[in-house]
Amino acid sequence: MQLWQDGLLAMLAAIGLASLMWAAVRTVLFSGPERRPRAVVIVPAAGDGADLEGQVRKLALLRQEQGAFGRVLLLDCGLNDTGRRAAALLAEGDRWVAVCRQEEIFQYLR
Repeated sequence: MQLWQDGLLAMLAAIGLASLMWAAVRTVLFSGPERRPRAVVIVPAAGDGADLEGQVRKLALLRQEQGAFGRVLLLDCGLNDTGRRAAALLAEGDRWVAVCRQEEIFQYLR
């Protein structure tokens, strides 16, 4: 019975060590804003912005895991007051998220 427990403990230790090593390698390879691509994701936002939070969270995960793009741009395509507040809160919570009107979009794409 002791041999089985020792084997299980060794396996868990090896998995933990491999996870720590992968986290260190991933941090080195995918870290820093200087490595972010200049690609921009444009999310058209209208109405009360009910789905904006879910979309921004999914895009944030994709940005962290894959590093496929830099900024998420929430484009105001008819947001009401509730939607504007929601978009502003999302932009305040994440430095890679910005809100703009249709007239301002070219300032973010330069």
